[in-house]
Amino acid sequence: MSAIPRTLRVVPKSSLKPGSKVLPPPLTNQNERAFKEPLIRIMARRQQEAGDLWPPNLRIEPHITKSAIGKAPEDMRVQLKRLLRER
Repeated sequence: MSAIPRTLRVVPKSSLKPGSKVLPPPLTNQNERAFKEPLIRIMARRQQEAGDLWPPNLRIEPHITKSAIGKAPEDMRVQLKRLLRER
């Protein structure tokens, strides 16, 4: 019993009311992230819905991964990222 935290209280099943619901355990951070939609997708959807009303100073640039650039030399990567940005 020393491994059980002091804040944990064990309740016998007989003391529960019949028909009462038992809540599932809370989601872990990994599970929670899996259910959330990425912000870049939310903003891209809002931009399409707004059409011409979208402010021109709010640009949504895609996340550029290393696999998109490939095995380019290190000094060329910065230039390639600049070319991929929306202007």
